[in-house]
Amino acid sequence: MLPSDVANRARWRGEAGFFEIWFLVVFAPALRRAWWVRYTTFAPAPGRPGAPRATVWAAAFDAVAREPAIAVKDIRPIAAYDAGGRDGFRIHIGDAELANGACRGAVAGGGHAIAWDLRFAPAEREARRAPWLLHQLPLPTRVAHANSEIACTGRVTVDGVSSELEGAPAVQKHIWGTRRVEELFWLYCGAFEGDPLARLEATSVRLSRRIGGGPETPHLTTLWARTAEGEVDACGLPALFGNRVAVTAPERIEFRARSATREARATAWCDPRTLAGWVYRDPQGWDVHVAQSDLASCTLDVRRRAHPLAPWGRSRRLECREAAALEFHAPEPLPGVRYVGWDATA
Repeated sequence: MLPSDVANRARWRGEAGFFEIWFLVVFAPALRRAWWVRYTTFAPAPGRPGAPRATVWAAAFDAVAREPAIAVKDIRPIAAYDAGGRDGFRIHIGDAELANGACRGAVAGGGHAIAWDLRFAPAEREARRAPWLLHQLPLPTRVAHANSEIACTGRVTVDGVSSELEGAPAVQKHIWGTRRVEELFWLYCGAFEGDPLARLEATSVRLSRRIGGGPETPHLTTLWARTAEGEVDACGLPALFGNRVAVTAPERIEFRARSATREARATAWCDPRTLAGWVYRDPQGWDVHVAQSDLASCTLDVRRRAHPLAPWGRSRRLECREAAALEFHAPEPLPGVRYVGWDATA
């Protein structure tokens, strides 16, 4: 595993056909609010239309607001992007900045404005949430869980209303590559009731739903959870194919993981009004629709047994209310979700 600063370092070197992403999700369960910010570079593949660009994205979620999900972004020419020097990770897109411990910026559009000035103590090392082998292969999409299970302090202002944060649970990741995945489901829970240390992350991905017109490809699914009773780590190679995912309703999903001595089931859902929608583009020119809510709720059921022949113990349930990130990535849009187009800003 890499130090978090190294895991965040920029990979793009100016070549065509490449994208790079850094994002941060911050939860404020007591306020029933959450925020998501994203810094990206994008270079079309050779022969594809468009010019390289740098974009700052932001979404604000407020469960009690008239508009529970606000999504805006600022598209800049690639000259606005600065990958920083050799004194540690630090990128700029215009006036927006992301470093390994600080995040600042502002975007406006569609009658809305979101600004943030946040600080966090970086994780010592990136978290490992996938099999070791996948980190060694030349995959078309790579992910570094650079700063997982962190806490943010600072301020976020949405349409003139500021939220002061102190120790707000958060997660920050880095993604880069030459091809987007066609389908992805992601769940991250930042706060469970009754267990302040508990966290959950589950991911299910298919690079392509079908290869060459053949049968459907399997989902590759990981699940990791930490509770006061210990850790569930179903992220190894055998678990990758044995874990299960099911979308049981348009805004509801279930992840399952089972080993010889532990079983976990995570179920997540959200109010569809809290979904922000985006259109992401692959360097080859095709689009994927992304719907996300950072006010999702979830349950985590875990049960254990002493050894493979022992009876299962009683299941323990943890509950999260409006403090989880839930994302649906697919070529087709979710019904009823408003999406910000690739070339749109709101």
